[in-house]
Amino acid sequence: MSRSVRLVGAALIPAFTLPIASTAAARPSAVPEPPTNRNLPKELDVASPYIPQSVCDPDPKPGVTAFARLMANHYSEFNYGISRACNYGLTEHSEGRALDWMLNAYDSHERAVADGVISWLLAPDSEGRPAAMARRFGIMYIIWNRQIWGTYNMSAGWRPYNGVSPHTDHIHFSFSWDGAMQRTSWWTGKAWTGVTTTPGGPSVPIPDPDSYPTLRQGASGPDVQLAQKVIGVTADGAFGPATKSALISWQRKNGVPATGVLDEATWNRMVLLGEIPARGDDQGGDLAKHMKTSVRLGSTGEAVKALQRTLKISVDGTFGPATDKAVRAFQEEKQLRVDGFVTQNVWKALAGVPYVKNGTKPKPKPKPEHDHPPVASPKAPAPPSSAVVVTKTEFDKVRSTVLANGARGATVKVLQRALGGVAVDGAFGSGTAKAVRSFQRSAGLSATGIVDDRTWTALEARDYPFLAYRRTVLKPGSTGYPVQVVQTYLGLKADGKFGTATQDAVRALQGRHGLARTGYVGAVTWQALEREVRARRG
Repeated sequence: MSRSVRLVGAALIPAFTLPIASTAAARPSAVPEPPTNRNLPKELDVASPYIPQSVCDPDPKPGVTAFARLMANHYSEFNYGISRACNYGLTEHSEGRALDWMLNAYDSHERAVADGVISWLLAPDSEGRPAAMARRFGIMYIIWNRQIWGTYNMSAGWRPYNGVSPHTDHIHFSFSWDGAMQRTSWWTGKAWTGVTTTPGGPSVPIPDPDSYPTLRQGASGPDVQLAQKVIGVTADGAFGPATKSALISWQRKNGVPATGVLDEATWNRMVLLGEIPARGDDQGGDLAKHMKTSVRLGSTGEAVKALQRTLKISVDGTFGPATDKAVRAFQEEKQLRVDGFVTQNVWKALAGVPYVKNGTKPKPKPKPEHDHPPVASPKAPAPPSSAVVVTKTEFDKVRSTVLANGARGATVKVLQRALGGVAVDGAFGSGTAKAVRSFQRSAGLSATGIVDDRTWTALEARDYPFLAYRRTVLKPGSTGYPVQVVQTYLGLKADGKFGTATQDAVRALQGRHGLARTGYVGAVTWQALEREVRARRG
């Protein structure tokens, strides 16, 4: 579709706006210097040819979203739009690879921001290569104040633009697919020299910064915004007097020197409290990076190794019976719920920072009333036994695989079956990405649309909520939290005491699933309970 037709559509349909911060944030008196990036390579990305629109996939693409957030936070101009519906024809907006940044050509400050950004993007670099920064972002063309410029026709410079919208109330950026998918050097540190003419494809993994910067009053940007969310002030990205005052209060409350500065000690405490993610290998100690990773019996990986080191047991990265036993002993000692699950609250206890005591005080062991072993009642049936208790799931083989829009194969089918409500075709498209983001939000995860270890773990925990209990046998007389779990899901009073009512309900459950009606809860009964939980969820 031609650019002129595309822009007629753009004038008719409002773009979907992504709010990043309050528009009431204080406007700086002068236009800031452009953003800087110390990770840029000497090589320069290819200048994109014109790549026409071909699909309806309006989800905002990661490179466009990242560029929008960078501009909004750096210049304190937070109103922009990316996505647009496809019912008026295909545009780069309806492919999620265009940005309208709402700057007014008749407002002196906003015009200065727009002109400054454009000058920065189109300026030659130290080697005289034109439009260096535009190429590092994968920008294909720009429309502003009745003029258009494109990387595919740089020799023509700025040309008159005569579309329906004069673009005096916003500046328009269209991106190549490589820019839209965040594959270019501003984000990766490596020049992208090919040209992708087909939609989508995976974005290149972007290395995280090694650490959090030291920030003082007067600073601005996304890291300030992140800290503001932790300390409980308006997250406008501007480090002003109110932020400093709230930070000092937070530091005093959390045992950090009250400097009023976002320094290393403050960032580390925020990491250890699980308020922000770790950066680098050492930030906040060995446990910090795992604070939001839940592990349990059957888990493997670096988080398990960190757990084992802290518990001072053999470090092999496999959460087996010995690790499970050590975790339960630690939970009992720290008055945590004794279930073998290492959640964020347990990580906090392991790290020595404040945590919630959600268990009971350890009870002294009663002295035996006789020396001879008790005789089993002949009326009590023996619990069902199994030579092998299955604690593996279909997620174990895929947990280390990261999936994103554009991925294909058997692992994508595992994902699609777990998500439900999408076609199980092995192709990770916009429908699957939408379902992933919806699940991530429901699970309290960042809605990135990228399936990583945390997302796999959350899917497994939803489908197999009793996996860690499969080696736990419950019978009349049993007490504790596992009994409460069974009672809750069977609709009984959750008093933690396995009595006649609980046994009757367990027998009914077993009957519904064709199991021996023993009234004991073993591995196969836990699995039957999981099947009912999944059925209720639909």
